[in-house]
Amino acid sequence: MSDKLFDFLIIRYGEIGLKSKRVRRKLENTLINRIRQLLQRKDIKYEKLNLFPTRGRLFLYTKDLSRAIDELKKCFGIISFSPAFKISSSRNAIRDGALKLAESSFKKNDSFAVRTRRIGNHPFSSQDISVDVGAYILENLGDREISVNLSNPNHTIYIEIRDAQTYLFNQKTYGIAGLPYGSQGTVVTLLSGGIDSPVAAWLMMKRGCNIIPLYCDLDPFTTEAANKRVVEVLRQLFDYSPYKNIRLYISPHGNILQKIREFIPLKLNCLFCKRIMYRVAEKLAGKIKAKGIVTGENLGQVASQTLDNLYVLNQAVEIPVFRPLIGFDKSEIIELSKNLELYSRSIMPTPGCSAVPQYPETHASLEEILKIENEHEINKLIDEAFQDIKEVNISLYP
Repeated sequence: MSDKLFDFLIIRYGEIGLKSKRVRRKLENTLINRIRQLLQRKDIKYEKLNLFPTRGRLFLYTKDLSRAIDELKKCFGIISFSPAFKISSSRNAIRDGALKLAESSFKKNDSFAVRTRRIGNHPFSSQDISVDVGAYILENLGDREISVNLSNPNHTIYIEIRDAQTYLFNQKTYGIAGLPYGSQGTVVTLLSGGIDSPVAAWLMMKRGCNIIPLYCDLDPFTTEAANKRVVEVLRQLFDYSPYKNIRLYISPHGNILQKIREFIPLKLNCLFCKRIMYRVAEKLAGKIKAKGIVTGENLGQVASQTLDNLYVLNQAVEIPVFRPLIGFDKSEIIELSKNLELYSRSIMPTPGCSAVPQYPETHASLEEILKIENEHEINKLIDEAFQDIKEVNISLYP
């Protein structure tokens, strides 16, 4: 197997390389720290993790390449990685190294291509090397009846020549790109455990946000099954973070919902419920110095998510509300949820909220809602709800 040839991983990052030197260096250091944390939480040993002198590459030296790759697939900021080995940049060394790689992986009647990139001053071009290496492999593996196919080969040998050193590999595994986790600050996520909010949280994680989940427990309008679902969803979602433990905030929201139902019109239940969730989340954001609130709302998907009602919800708080799913179709959200292995957890059987009215308001009046809130000391209820928030630590790997 060609795996025996490899002794390190080439890790490639994407948009980090487009930043200014100062910002790039900061993001590179954050990415290195995140990779270390991901490896450490699974006890994956490594000898060295360092930056290549030119931008765009990290080198990870480890004897546990397979497990390291599994973890790097979850690391935001990485666009791809390849098991590789290093040789000198002489033509003979490149030929022999490429031949070893071909011998270990090519089977009878396989086709192949050679792709070469070159940085530095050399007495040959990238095209010279590709042609030379291709001919050398054909000459030495003629008994396998292999052939060159530049458009759709069975195998590709990649040659990266960088000054006096050359790196050889034959596969690229693609990462999830984005920016390193936590590099863009902290946000509070209103997480229900259903399909939408975990996907929204993941998209903000991909853009470099540190996610603090706030779960509004609707007991007695739902059951304990909803609480268990949230925990299962969180464990899968935070597998993409560098942490071993999850900090979950739980607000006893059902208590406040019981109180407001005594004086609000039934059709406004959902809007009042959400506005209070927003304001509790805003208070939590102030406490932990978060810069915004994330929700799984999607324009027009349900009654509370019409444009009019989203406007009313936005007016509940002064900090930004981020809705990364705002323009997604439901089918797109479900597909992403499945790809992230969140879907099976998000659809765990739980009864819906029994406080949802049969005919909810779809075009609420902000003036009407503010009038009701001013008449019934809503701020006092919100303060009480915030004081009752519980902080729970959940092990990612129970």
